[in-house]
Amino acid sequence: MIKILPALVALVILFTQQASGNHPTHTKNMQKQRIFVVSSYHREYLWSQSTQRGLVQAMRDYGYLDNAEQGEAFTREDYVESSTAIIRKEWMDTKRKTAQKQMAAATDRIMEKIREFQPHLVLLGDDNAANFIGNQLLDTETPVVFWGINGLPLKYGLIESMDAPGHNITGVWQAGYHKESVELLKLLAPEARTFAILSCDSVSARPNVKRIRDLAKKGHLPLELVDEVVTNSFSEFKRRALELAQRVDAFYVLNHDTLTDDEGNHVDMLTVGSWYLNNIRKPEASHEDQFVREGMLATANDSGFNQSYEAFQMAYDILEQGLNPAHMRTKTPRRGPFMVNRKRAEMLGIALRDKMDMIDEIVDEALALN
Repeated sequence: MIKILPALVALVILFTQQASGNHPTHTKNMQKQRIFVVSSYHREYLWSQSTQRGLVQAMRDYGYLDNAEQGEAFTREDYVESSTAIIRKEWMDTKRKTAQKQMAAATDRIMEKIREFQPHLVLLGDDNAANFIGNQLLDTETPVVFWGINGLPLKYGLIESMDAPGHNITGVWQAGYHKESVELLKLLAPEARTFAILSCDSVSARPNVKRIRDLAKKGHLPLELVDEVVTNSFSEFKRRALELAQRVDAFYVLNHDTLTDDEGNHVDMLTVGSWYLNNIRKPEASHEDQFVREGMLATANDSGFNQSYEAFQMAYDILEQGLNPAHMRTKTPRRGPFMVNRKRAEMLGIALRDKMDMIDEIVDEALALN
């Protein structure tokens, strides 16, 4: 009995510790986990802020951050050390620096930092990080989890199939809730019959244009797709938007974050949004919450928060449960809320009082109009 009691006490203590939280404690790995995060974009980009919130929440929930202050420090400084992890983040800035030479330089810079950091796992946010950094890490000993790839991640050669990735890389991708977004638009503006797409010409936008086009061709949308604008010229974007506003009842506004002026200078997304909101008086749907916060009317949100949160869940399973990325099927997160911008609705004369049962979240800010 004397020899058995300490073992029983230890088991009781372990059970109590594990039962006290929402997730298993870090018993497998006594050393601090070293996690390296790469974002394709820049800190000020609204999508980046959404994915950062999801990432921080997941790290809190899964015990990789000890408190909210550490999450704030990581968001502010791109580095944090907690009781269980050391986490570092780097930015590629490929919305503003779109030339292949600039992306190659960012890849070289970040790969050097990854080699210095010697991470146990790398998280890659969105297409360019997944493509450029992911292919540098393919078939190495470092597990990799991506989030936010637009369209099927097979296109970058990182996985063999969606269900069986086959290498050291897996993750979360954006299928887009375009059908649901157009259906919400139709409910808000039932008189609308036709629409056109407005989009920049970027790796983020092109797969979504194709997906909406395919939905329209198959008759899955309640509005008729009349035309598409896919350009990185701000002048052309404005000209075509004004022209189409005379022909269509509504717009589907996709990414507009890689446009340039006539001198080749990058035009900020909110500058584009400000012009659009002040010059186009047609209802519009978008595919992400960032655009509704910018001031667009409505979305069935393909949530950046959910993208990064679920990617970290996969990272946790790799680091703490010993799962192999090669056998972890890729996935798309659940849809976020049906969101409507109240200010844009007021600009368009759309009353929301009798439509609240179809709306999950009302947005009262319009960042592009500030």
